[in-house]
Amino acid sequence: MTFPKTVRQTPVKHGDEMALTVSTAQVARNDYRTVIFDDSDDKRHVGWKIGDYVIEHTSERASTREAAMNQHREALYAARTETPKAPSA
Repeated sequence: MTFPKTVRQTPVKHGDEMALTVSTAQVARNDYRTVIFDDSDDKRHVGWKIGDYVIEHTSERASTREAAMNQHREALYAARTETPKAPSA
């Protein structure tokens, strides 16, 4: 098997103001990562916090596919229901 391998990617749109992708990939044997990406052209939300994630900076790790899918669902819920918060100055 070749790594990294995308396990699941889910786009999330909030009107015209926010476009995110929740992505979970297997980067090695027993090593999965979940990241929230900013899909906007200007990347205006990179570094902003949503749930326990900092967009494009936080990579949650899991050692099993089942745990990775749980993390993906949690990140997806946060991306769908929360408004990103700007980083503190």
